Amino acid sequence: MKIIHVSSALSWRGGEQQIAYLLMELAKRDIPQVVFCPDGSPLHTFCSKNGIAVITYRNRSGFYLLHALKLTLLCRKVATPVIHVHDSHSHTIAFLSVALFMNKVPIVIHRRVSFPAKKSFFSNIKYNHSAITHIICVSDHARAQVNRRLLKTDKTVVIHDGIDLSKFKEKKAGNILRNKYNLQSRHILIGNISALTPEKDLITFIDTAGFLLKKYPDLRFFIIGDGAQKQTIAAYIAAHKIGNEVILTGFLDNIPDILPELDLFLFTSANEGLGTTLLDAFACKVPVVSTNAGGIPEIVKNNVTGILAGVKQPSELAEAVEIVLNNSELKLRLVKNAFAEVQEFSAEIMALKTIEIYKDSVEKNYGKQPKD
Repeated sequence: MKIIHVSSALSWRGGEQQIAYLLMELAKRDIPQVVFCPDGSPLHTFCSKNGIAVITYRNRSGFYLLHALKLTLLCRKVATPVIHVHDSHSHTIAFLSVALFMNKVPIVIHRRVSFPAKKSFFSNIKYNHSAITHIICVSDHARAQVNRRLLKTDKTVVIHDGIDLSKFKEKKAGNILRNKYNLQSRHILIGNISALTPEKDLITFIDTAGFLLKKYPDLRFFIIGDGAQKQTIAAYIAAHKIGNEVILTGFLDNIPDILPELDLFLFTSANEGLGTTLLDAFACKVPVVSTNAGGIPEIVKNNVTGILAGVKQPSELAEAVEIVLNNSELKLRLVKNAFAEVQEFSAEIMALKTIEIYKDSVEKNYGKQPKD
């Protein structure tokens, strides 16, 4: 079999990091694969740097038919291909490939978001097409959302995202944030790492900071990331006159070095498929306070691996943060449990489960294949 990964992403977020983890794990096992993605995209760059075969298309809005035709021709060049689509636009390209160009290739869909598929005639056809053998959902919550649009729910399977645990094992040089922002030992660092988008609800993060700063002026809050809401978030911070206490760092590529420096990780998402950044915090032994949105409770188990609070509830989140910071015994227990939990969320485990999906997809479409 040969896996043809299809991604339409023009940015690098959590989903693209998961694709990268999967690509590298498949490469370790010499599983043939090629990535079909927009020319010049971050994923294109990643593949080129890491020796992953890649074929690109020019990203033009509305040119799905041309992309679908190119995908069809690519599939015809290899034996027993499996298409693995990693986002909604890619799903559309693959659907058009099989529906209009007679591409008789099995499709595996990956859903990493927690909201349901669109309720439309086209979406219903797209998600219920016979070429789809499996729909991989990032959480039980995501699976429940997808199942609402399916005629046959037996195609859905849950495979939690994973992380590369090895990148957090080495001892890191600390105090990067403290040195850059001239912070003292008395300052307590609370951070969030995410794209600056509405579903991450960083307004609630700022409101939570506002509650806590009234009582604990030595707290410092870091919003690490970039995105469409950057100016909105910056203006909100300025309007509340807490620019010295709530710091926008922009995108940083040295997260394994920075994350262990935090005293607490505060995650305020309003909508989340799973929340793999939380796994990074677990691996770095940073205590977590989070909303209970989407699939988050599947990894952050309340009062076991972290503390959960309601969505858009800054006072409740602030209370949870205060409890963790003032209870060293609780903090140590949460960190210990979370570190044990994250060992089950490795990129290797995620890839091995995905490989089994590929094998089953090949057998369903092409018949049982001879062993190598």
